Amino acid sequence: MTPPLTYDTPGLTYDSPGAFYDDGGVGPEPGPYQPAGKHTTMSKFKLDLKNKNVNDKLSMGDNHITAMTDNPHYPVATRVPTDAQVQTAQDDLEAANAAVDAAETVWKEKIQDRNFKEAAWDLVITARANNCEAVTPTDLVALASTGLPLRSAPAPVGVLPAPTGLEARTNGFEGEMELTCDALNGAHTYEWQCRLHTDGTPWQPVKSTTTRKVTVTGLTPGEVYAFRVRAIGTAGPSPWCDETTKRAV
Repeated sequence: MTPPLTYDTPGLTYDSPGAFYDDGGVGPEPGPYQPAGKHTTMSKFKLDLKNKNVNDKLSMGDNHITAMTDNPHYPVATRVPTDAQVQTAQDDLEAANAAVDAAETVWKEKIQDRNFKEAAWDLVITARANNCEAVTPTDLVALASTGLPLRSAPAPVGVLPAPTGLEARTNGFEGEMELTCDALNGAHTYEWQCRLHTDGTPWQPVKSTTTRKVTVTGLTPGEVYAFRVRAIGTAGPSPWCDETTKRAV
């Protein structure tokens, strides 16, 4: 495809075919859109695209397309990109965004289904372990042959150190957060707390668990929360771990 002529095309004269001077002042027909290079002056528009989400951009696109309909300031034949190219970009993004929303709904349903099945699995394996122990309660060799983990020797008496590896993750459900930490030998309980990540906000208890994970509910989407945990053993509670923060969704 022959590139369109411009004012700086080598060898171009005022009467060259296709130049701006012989086309009635309209100029060449708009070709395929090419992104512009760096601006040498600041644009009058404040698009701020890097700080807008997809829905914001789609709303902006709808507003622009509506505003450009029959807009006398910008003749249709001179618009770059063309109206068709703008509409295609708008339609493509809207379709892709809808597909993501649909996939997210399916993903949340699958997480919920997995959680139900995990709970059922826990019940079945716990029942099997109880059955094996009832059959051979003192036979450690037989119990080890089941492939299920056995408890280690009791931890020495003493104050436990603060737990490590505290992490907070969203789980796909609004206002919920999953907290985990590294397992601590000798801990029989983990005590969890949270608070808004604001100076002076008091810590609030979440719950106590016998495992190193917990799900926090009732959080406000958009707020940043701080979380901490301590372990409790035979000698009492450990120090609180270093807090970690996460924004609720």
